[in-house]
Amino acid sequence: MIQRIQSLWLLLSGACCAILLFSPEVYSGVAADGVTKIFSVTESSLLMFLLGINSALPLITIFLFKNRNRQKRNIIINLIAVAIFVGVQKYLTVEFTKQFGLQQGHWQYFAILPFFSILFLVLAYIGIRKDEKLLSESNRMR
Repeated sequence: MIQRIQSLWLLLSGACCAILLFSPEVYSGVAADGVTKIFSVTESSLLMFLLGINSALPLITIFLFKNRNRQKRNIIINLIAVAIFVGVQKYLTVEFTKQFGLQQGHWQYFAILPFFSILFLVLAYIGIRKDEKLLSESNRMR
């Protein structure tokens, strides 16, 4: 199970989202009065829920190595969940900016982790497809 490269990609994808759980600050900005405001993932229960799913689903998918179709389906579900997370995060950040009237703002370094998670999920999907192709070719040779 860990011998396959897609298991490594799935593990890295889950780790990216888990890191975001423990370092939740994703956006900061300076208000008109000079006070720095920080938006974190922990401010929204929806973001925390999505991060929990995005952290756990790749780890669950690793152990479905006997059923490659189910693995591919879980990866697609996880890709959709990460995309929803990114969209909700962007929406809440815009609302946060409007609420406090932030003049200047910038994304923190950890805000890029969901995009790495998407990259790792795509690489895992490609690895599973390569396994399927290899198995179909070996069955054909018998």
